[in-house]
Amino acid sequence: STTKEGLDIEDEDEKKKLEELKAEFEPLTKLMKEVLGDKVEKVIVSNRMADSPCVLTTSEYGWSANMERIMKAQALRDSS
Repeated sequence: STTKEGLDIEDEDEKKKLEELKAEFEPLTKLMKEVLGDKVEKVIVSNRMADSPCVLTTSEYGWSANMERIMKAQALRDSS
């Protein structure tokens, strides 16, 4: 699923460019993690987005947004 972390569709040149971008934006990602604290697991630079400044994703092994919605609905339903 493209909403999960870890999607890999890049070649060697793109990987090198991404590593350079990660190094360039490391101070910004650290600041964003400090500001957001426990609200996010991690803040990273990615080549996944072209037109948007950021994206929220589920972790590679976490629940998707739809699965979380289903589980919350089941937990809150009336069992009588």
